[in-house]
Amino acid sequence: MRILFLDIASHTGLLACVQDDGVCSSRVIDQRIRDHELVMLAEESLAEAGWQYRDLTHVACVTGPGGFTSLRVGAAFINTLADQLKIPVAGIHLSDLCAARSAAKGDFLWLHSTKAQELFVRGFGSFAPLWSAPILLTLSDAVRHVPAGAPWVGELLPAQRDALVSLHLQETAMLPVSDILPALLKHQSFHLVPIQPWYGRNG
Repeated sequence: MRILFLDIASHTGLLACVQDDGVCSSRVIDQRIRDHELVMLAEESLAEAGWQYRDLTHVACVTGPGGFTSLRVGAAFINTLADQLKIPVAGIHLSDLCAARSAAKGDFLWLHSTKAQELFVRGFGSFAPLWSAPILLTLSDAVRHVPAGAPWVGELLPAQRDALVSLHLQETAMLPVSDILPALLKHQSFHLVPIQPWYGRNG
């Protein structure tokens, strides 16, 4: 497989050309990237990998959570490529990307900042029964319900870290994205159906 992967949901985004045995090229990108800038970076990354658009066999995109505009830009770009090249696409939730990057396999939480007083939570391993799917919690609810001492992976604002300090959570290191991307993408389900941004909010 030759896959163009895009993540502009993470605080530090990435665009990469990936094949079965590794990452051929990559570009760190800003969440606020504009459509035309994204096209230019994609073409640079393809050229560095020695590929052209027609060489792509699949495309994949992190669908959220993230900024409203950045998620729409990312999904639109990847869906357009999939449509024009007639190749399958996969949407990947940010919690799954972070779980794959977690140095502590097994039992941990995924925590992700959104607004100052809200964060997303998902449980893995023994914590899965608490939140088997990503859920949005207020910071006060997180303080009440997140298990003390739990290992966690993800991205939190400094103020959220301070608010959760009494829980003595154990932050887990995350492996470089390039280390886990080939295996993660190999196990995705690709379809000829457009992906949708995931905002994780009602209404």
